[in-house]
Order: sequence, then C-alpha cells, then structure tokens
Amino acid sequence: MKKTFFNIAIVLCITILVVRCAKRGNPTGGPIDEEPPVILRAYPDNYSVNFKAQEIEITFDEYVKLQDLQKQLVVSPPLKNRPIVTPQGSASKKMTITITDTLAPNTTYTLNFGQSIVDNNESNPYPFFKYVFSTGTYIDSLKLKGKITDALNYKADDYVNVLLYKMDEEYTDSLVFKGPPLYVLNTLDSLKTFTMENLAAGEYRLVGIKEENSDLKFNPRTDKIGYVTKSVTIPSDEVYELKMFQPELDPAVKKITHEAKTKLYVAYTGKLDSLNVVSQEKDLFTKTRITKLEDNDTLQFWFQPVIEMDSIFLDFNYKDFEGSKKVTIKERFTDSLIVKKQRDLSLSGPLVLTASTPIDAFDLSKFKVIDKDSIALEFDARLDELKNELTIDFEKDEMQRYKVEVLPGAIIDFYGKTTDTLAFNGTTRSTSDYGNMEITLSTGTKWPAIIQIVKEDLNVVRQQIARENGVYAFENLDPGNYLIRVIYDANANGRYDTGKFLKGLQPEEVVYLPQLITLQANWDVRETVILK
Repeated sequence: MKKTFFNIAIVLCITILVVRCAKRGNPTGGPIDEEPPVILRAYPDNYSVNFKAQEIEITFDEYVKLQDLQKQLVVSPPLKNRPIVTPQGSASKKMTITITDTLAPNTTYTLNFGQSIVDNNESNPYPFFKYVFSTGTYIDSLKLKGKITDALNYKADDYVNVLLYKMDEEYTDSLVFKGPPLYVLNTLDSLKTFTMENLAAGEYRLVGIKEENSDLKFNPRTDKIGYVTKSVTIPSDEVYELKMFQPELDPAVKKITHEAKTKLYVAYTGKLDSLNVVSQEKDLFTKTRITKLEDNDTLQFWFQPVIEMDSIFLDFNYKDFEGSKKVTIKERFTDSLIVKKQRDLSLSGPLVLTASTPIDAFDLSKFKVIDKDSIALEFDARLDELKNELTIDFEKDEMQRYKVEVLPGAIIDFYGKTTDTLAFNGTTRSTSDYGNMEITLSTGTKWPAIIQIVKEDLNVVRQQIARENGVYAFENLDPGNYLIRVIYDANANGRYDTGKFLKGLQPEEVVYLPQLITLQANWDVRETVILK
C-alpha cells in the first residue's frame, strides 16, 4: 500500500514538472533569415565565351522564387522572344533559363534580373544578378554612365528604359519608334544614376523612355522620352544626362460629337488655342463660336441655326494644321443661360463669372460692386472668350463683405439671351490667415523667366514673368506645402514648352529651389533662387 502511494506521488511530481516546463513559452524558430541566397554554380559558367547553349542552369544554396520577373528582367541586346525562366509560381533550388531565339554572332549578351530572385522564406533578394555571355571569343567590357532627371518635375521617374542605338549606315531617328535598340538597361525603382556595362566601342544614340507597355518603342501619346542631343562615343568618361519629358503631340482632332442642339464637342490632341471650323454645306452656319472646356482637351463649337440634317461635313484648320470630319446630328436638348461664380472671393484674386453658354457681350453700366456699408466701388471687367470667363476686378480689404449686383440684361449670350437680376456675395479673410513669399532671383542672365509657386502635385498656384534679377513678391497664399520653380522661357511665349525628339529640340530649362517650403498662416518666407 505504501509502495502504491509512493509510486503515485512520483508520477504526480513528474507530471507537474512536465507541465511547468511546457508552460515556459513557445519556441521562437530561431533568428530571422536576413541573408540573400547564394549561387553555388552556373552552367555554362557566367561570363562564358563562344557560347552555344540554349539552356542555362543556376543552382542556389536554398529555395528561391521569382518575383516581378516581367518588369525586372532586362535582356541586352533585346531578343525577339524573351527567355523562358523557371520556376515561376513555385520555389526551387535551381533556376533554368531557356533561350528560344537564334543568337547573333560575336555579340555579348547580358541578362539582368534586377531584384527578381528572392529566397522562399523571407524574400531576401539576390541583388541585381547578371548573367553575361558572348557568342564570340571575348566579353565586351566598356561602360557608359549617366543620370535620369525630369524636365519639369522635381522628381525623376522609376523604371526608365535606357537605350543605345548603333549609329551606323542603317541608323535613323525613326528607330526609336520602331525598335529594337542594340543595348538596353532599366533603372528599376531605386536608381536615378545608371551604368551600362559590357558595351562595344562605337558611336551611339542615347535615349531614355518611360513607357507603358515595355516594348522598347517610343509611343508619343503615352511615353516620356529623354535623349542626348549629340552622338555618344564609347569609351567615354562623361556622365550623360537624360532629361525626361512628355512630348507635346502635333495638333489633331480626334473626333467631333453632337452634344447639344447647337453645340459640338471637338476632342483634340496637342495644343489648340483656337480652331477655325466651317461647313462643307454652303451657308449652313450664320454664327459660330469656340470655347474650351476647363481641364479637358475638348473645344466646344457653338453654332446657329439649328441643323435639320442627319449629318454634316466639317472642315477645320489652325495655323499649319487642317482636316475634315463627318458629324452625325442627333436629337439633343437646348442649352440655357446660367451664370455662376467660379470660386470664392479672395484677397489675391478677382471675381470670375462663368456661363453655361458663350458670353457674347456685357454692359458695365448694369454691374455694381458694393462693400458692407453699401458704398459703390470702382471695378474693371474683361472677357476671355476662349475660356468663357468674365473677370470682375476691384480693390479689396481684409475681413470685408462685398456684393456684386448684376442687373437684368447685364450679360448677353451667344443666342441673344440675357440674365435676370443676379447677386454674388463674398467675404475676404484676414491677411493673418495667409502667408507671403518673397522670391529673390540672383545671377540670372537668360530672360524672360517664369517664376512659379506650385503645389506638390505640380499644380501652379501663382506665377510672375521676370525680366531681370531682383525681388518678386507673392502675397496672400493659402498655408500649405509649396515648391518654387523658374522656367527659362526661351521663346518668350509665357509658358513652359516641352521638347521635340525628331527636331532635336530639348525642353525649356527648369530650376527648382531644392527644398519643399511649408508656408504657415501669418508667416513671411524669403528665398533666393540662384540662376544660370
């Protein structure tokens, strides 16, 4: 009996000890793996010459997988068919590269995998692995260095394709639209400087493309481009700059649609400051007018009288651009005249009125601007026919109420309709609610220049034309984050002009103040921009 109790006691003690040990905590699994995979061997060897294989095998010390391969893998010179790389969708210690194209003789090829090879557990990348081989007796070993910038933006793009075209007897600038280049490199998402390696000596055209579909062909409608104006000779110690820009398309009318009873929409590309539109049918229109939709590449073509036809043919022209379109006429509504203010009243800007139909004329005697004490104020008014904006400008004080009275008949539209009695009220804020900037231009020699205050999304808040070094004041700005940039307006047209590759024109130069400026209410900011 005593022995039985003794045995039970021993069992209980062992059980308690086991339970206590089991409650001490869960196993951690060891330290996190932060090491990238290691290549154990490659067959054929990396940097092989007299290469004739169709299949390459790379063996790693651990299981790896391929991540974002379509975007990361760059083959130079480009192959018509991309190599088949496995595994995809699974992990393996062996990566196989199958070449399905016929390789050119005496050519050095580079397969740059970027950071697409990662280990299976923690996704640690094998950084910028390159497999290089030559179908000739030696590996080309020359280099070219460069940097990516943006012509208008203060930040350069990621994933820019850097392309080299051999400037031989077959070269033309149209190759950038047709492809392929002789050499290609992608900057991926981390590099704004680049080094192209394993190049042969020669004379080349250096181009960068930020493209949508990665076909190594420049599409002006969707892609940015940057290029070195002169030819590039390799070898070279120079660091070349590719200043990326969105090209301005040549003027073109994409389509014309019937949107209202006497209104057509003209969708266009390029820059159309106006457009002359006539009907091929004689005397179809007795009156026409062009206005532009805000923030939209669309013109509105207004006409009289109502068209009683199923379709019409229109001819149009603007400067050197001309064309013709057929327009289907549909059952549509009639526009009515509605006038509204574009934005709230502010100390720094005028009152802007817009209308749903084109403003044809206005009668100043039927406008009145009064303050909170009903004192009439002097004002100016002007009409921008293309924007269809009537601007009423008057001197304003802080924390003051204003009223713009519009009497019947003050505004007459395209159809002869007039407004009824209208009133637009507004109250200005205190100057302490705003901030001010004082920009000093120094050492500049190229004029005119456009000083712009822009938001981080590059929307222009305010601008001035500068014709000499000096101080330029920007008052009553809303608090927020701003960038200061200066555009060298080479053709003095008051706006930034982009480049044209086929004409060898680089975009106009732009200088940014390097830092982002945080403007607070009731603050004055003074900055100096050093110009060339």
